[in-house]
Amino acid sequence: MADYHPPTLKRGDESDDVVALQQKLATAGFALALSANGIFDASTAAAVADFQASRGLSVDGICGPHTWTALQEASWALGDRNLFLSQPMLRGDDVAELQLRLGSMGFDAGRVDGIFGPDTSSAVEEFQLNSGLVADAVCGPDTTAALLRMSARVTPATVATVRERAKLQRAPRRLTEQHIMIASSNTMAAVAGELATGLRRSGATVSEVCDWPESQRVDEANRLEVDVYLGLLPSEETACRVAYFATEGFVSPGGQRLASILGQRLPAALGIESADVRGMRLPVLRHTRMTAVQCLVGPPGLVQARLSPLARSIEGGLASWATRPA
Repeated sequence: MADYHPPTLKRGDESDDVVALQQKLATAGFALALSANGIFDASTAAAVADFQASRGLSVDGICGPHTWTALQEASWALGDRNLFLSQPMLRGDDVAELQLRLGSMGFDAGRVDGIFGPDTSSAVEEFQLNSGLVADAVCGPDTTAALLRMSARVTPATVATVRERAKLQRAPRRLTEQHIMIASSNTMAAVAGELATGLRRSGATVSEVCDWPESQRVDEANRLEVDVYLGLLPSEETACRVAYFATEGFVSPGGQRLASILGQRLPAALGIESADVRGMRLPVLRHTRMTAVQCLVGPPGLVQARLSPLARSIEGGLASWATRPA
C-alpha cells in the first residue's frame, strides 16, 4: 500500500480505494466519526479538505496524488521505523519531526521538509557523536530515545531558517547576478516569455520551462542550482494567490520575502484589490532547494489583457527582492 497511489478520488466515487482513504483520514485524526463505507460523500470531502488545509496543500476536497502522498506520510511517527539515507529517500512525518528536533538543538538537518536527505543524515551523525552514541547516521531506537529525551524542552524552531537567511544576506544584491527559472503553463506562456525577455535585458540569467510535469520542473531547478524558482499558473477565479514554503519549525526566508513583494505588486498590475499570500507545503515548494514561489495569477483572459503590466510588475518585484532577499 505504501507505494500505491489510487486514482483521483472525488465526491460520488464508491470503491475499496475510498475505504482506504477514509481509514487513512481517521488514522491521521480527521473525521474520527466517519465510517469507512467506501462512499465518497460530503463528510469525506470535508475531511479531505480539512486534511489538505492542515498540510498546507491546495484545498479542493478531492484526493489526488499530492493528497494521497501526504496521507501516507502522515501515517509515520518518529520511532516507527529506522531512518537513514537511501534511494529513493525516506519521506514522512517521522522524518519531519526528526529534522525539527535536531534543528531546534542546533544540528542543521536542513529544511523541515520530511525528506531524509544528506543534510539530515549529517545532522543525525553529528548528534550521535555529541551524545556518545554509535555514529552510523541511522536514527534507530537508541538515537530516537536520546533525541526525545534531550529535545523535550527545546523551542520548536530550527537553525535551518537562520542559516538560509544568512546565506541569502551574503549573496550578491543585484538582479544581474541571479539565475531565475520561470515555470509556466501553456496559458501563461506569453507573460512568462515577456517576463523572461525583460529579465535577460536587465542582465539576469533565465531558464524557461513550459508545461513540464511538476517533478521534472523541480529536478531541473535543483540540477541547475538556480537562485529563484518562479511558478506562474492560471487561476479559475479573479484572484491572485502567491505561496512560499513554510511548515512547523521552518519558513523559507527568501520565499516569504519574494512572495510578500509580489503580493503587494501584482494586484495593481491585474486591477484587483489584493492578493492572498501564504506559506504552504505544496510539493513544488517543498522539493525545490532555493527561494521558490508559486503564483496562481488569475484567469487567462485577465492575464492576457494585463500581460505587459503584469510582466513588468513581476520583473520589478524580482529586482526589489534581489536588493534585499531576506
